[in-house]
Amino acid sequence: MREPVRDRERLEHILNAANLILNFAEGKTKEELVADKMQFYGLVKNIEIIGEAAFKLTKAFRKEHPDTPWDNIVKMRHILIHDYYQIDENAVIYVIEDNLSPLREQVTRYLSETNWEEWEKNEQVIYESAVHKNLIQTATRMKSLGYETNEICKITGLSRDEIEGL
Repeated sequence: MREPVRDRERLEHILNAANLILNFAEGKTKEELVADKMQFYGLVKNIEIIGEAAFKLTKAFRKEHPDTPWDNIVKMRHILIHDYYQIDENAVIYVIEDNLSPLREQVTRYLSETNWEEWEKNEQVIYESAVHKNLIQTATRMKSLGYETNEICKITGLSRDEIEGL
């Protein structure tokens, strides 16, 4: 069974991935960052992690913090995962150079300013966690009954990646 949705842990995942990317990229040129494909795709993987963690944040948390472009972060992840064969190196470098430092600052602030004990008692957060748990259980049963992933996506609203990970 998957873990329940926890915003704090997801933010920590975002912060850790952003720190890894920024520390690795510090002082390097675009040419240096893209020259070694294994290293470049390590950066891409960490951007994917940021997008996945943002996707897994509760809607309540994302709504409470509208200054962060959550939808854009999630869209970037979807592009990197599903359109992997046409990754735009310039777009990846742009994200690293222009977007990650502000994101890291915002996430650091959210982690320190949020009263996590109170947040996890938030009615909407509890509701979203319970609904997600039920959807995962339903998807697991459907998968065991032989339903196709696309059918399960349509019925449960879960992502293809979530269903394939069951």
